[in-house]
Amino acid sequence: MHYRTSMAFMLLLAVGGNAQSPGSLATLRAITIRLHSMPGVSSRDADLTSPSCFSHFEVLDLRPDSNRIGIHTCVPDFGRNHDRQLVFAHSATVEIAGYLNRRYSRKTAPYKALVVLRTLWLSDAHVPRPEILRHPELRLERTHIRLKAEIYAIRDGRYVPVLRFDTLETAWKKRILDEPSPYVEWGRNLSLLIDRLADSAARLTPEKDDDGRWVDLDEIRQFNADRFDAPIDQTAPARGVYANFEEFRNNTPSIRDFEIKTLDHERLLYIREDGAAYYSHDAWGYCDGKDIFIMRDGILCPAWKEGKAFYLPAGATRSTTGDSLTEGRSRDYRQRSIYYVDMDTGDMY
Repeated sequence: MHYRTSMAFMLLLAVGGNAQSPGSLATLRAITIRLHSMPGVSSRDADLTSPSCFSHFEVLDLRPDSNRIGIHTCVPDFGRNHDRQLVFAHSATVEIAGYLNRRYSRKTAPYKALVVLRTLWLSDAHVPRPEILRHPELRLERTHIRLKAEIYAIRDGRYVPVLRFDTLETAWKKRILDEPSPYVEWGRNLSLLIDRLADSAARLTPEKDDDGRWVDLDEIRQFNADRFDAPIDQTAPARGVYANFEEFRNNTPSIRDFEIKTLDHERLLYIREDGAAYYSHDAWGYCDGKDIFIMRDGILCPAWKEGKAFYLPAGATRSTTGDSLTEGRSRDYRQRSIYYVDMDTGDMY
């Protein structure tokens, strides 16, 4: 395979161009992503390195945005961007559970499985310019898949925590161009990730069951709901500058003396100290007391919320003047992508 996969498994110890308006993603043209069984592999000839120990798979979708699984930006040679929302033919619950049950369920197996989706997001490879400068090979990245899930084995009404599956997969430009469509590549690579999830759960379940630790379904739901109880979701946003993501989540901006300037139709942040104001590209974002703006490559981008997810439009990082003020800023205002904010980490993709 010509793509890179970065994967981390942690065992559970406890559980184009302009700003978009709220609800705008629903108006984007929808592209259906399909899960593909690998050629030559039947639904019962599963890819598991360990025999499946699950008689049935259930999926619980607890993502911030359950209406879509990603955004793809098509940048034409002329005119505006053509953004697409990526969706399954049915809900993520139905599609992923159906795929797993077709391929990996075994009627005589002793356990059922619960898969809790925390994040599933398909996107273009949005790599910040500073990262590209440090690692030029990142220019070859084309698409990303981010999948975060928890897996529980169910037996006698008890939910045994098996693992937390947390992965970022990158497809490279050379690989993606071999496909008739990036959407086909996304479907195939996502299917492979789900295969690995099933394999890991099958290998670990007997060992985790022997530990004797279990939780109930209400605890699982509460654990996953807690991340949406942040003050920024509960109260009106406070005016000020967020120095970091935690200040944003907690709605506690720590910088109060600042100025917003507009240059080439873009908002820039200046922080005042000792009577002087200096341009800042390190802050996480700011709020004017009503609207939220999130920093991306030195530019304050208007953010909006759909459901429990935050989104923002931001420019591509291609051409810059090289000075400290405009480093990393795009000069082509058509080159805009829609970013999703990971409310677990503050990452944008």
